[in-house]
Amino acid sequence: MNKDIVPQDYSMELAIFDAVPVLLFGASGVLLFRMTNSILVFLGALICFLAGMLKVLWKVFVVTKKKNVWFLYEQMRYGMPLGFALILLGINIGLITGKSSRFFFVMGQPLPMLFFVFSIVGIFGMVVFSKKLDSVKGSTNWIEETCNTMAQGAFLISMHMAFLNY
Repeated sequence: MNKDIVPQDYSMELAIFDAVPVLLFGASGVLLFRMTNSILVFLGALICFLAGMLKVLWKVFVVTKKKNVWFLYEQMRYGMPLGFALILLGINIGLITGKSSRFFFVMGQPLPMLFFVFSIVGIFGMVVFSKKLDSVKGSTNWIEETCNTMAQGAFLISMHMAFLNY
């Protein structure tokens, strides 16, 4: 994808479906924040959520205006890593200070861990898809967003199970 390409076969259904994993992650971020009580986790999750919603907005512009608003596409390249880095930093600071020890205990239980591992596998699947498939194609985006939705759904389940035992 580059700023001169406007995908032609994206649909409003795809743009709306793209919001599903973003919303799932947003709910997971709230649970993660409530368990860690870390402002860095909150800020990181918020940045990831906003970056995801801006990408959804990009798809809406592609579908409705037939325009590639490049900033809305490109910002994920910076927003997501920053957000995830803040989340990891917040969790690690909590581990050092002892504030995240209960979180690690509940996440280490078999079912939350199983769903967490499934979510990580799904995220790696997204990385593989981004390298191997043509992201300009609508059909490729459906594959990527289905994988992302399953990964974010598994992450939400793992966070929910951990939260219930917190």
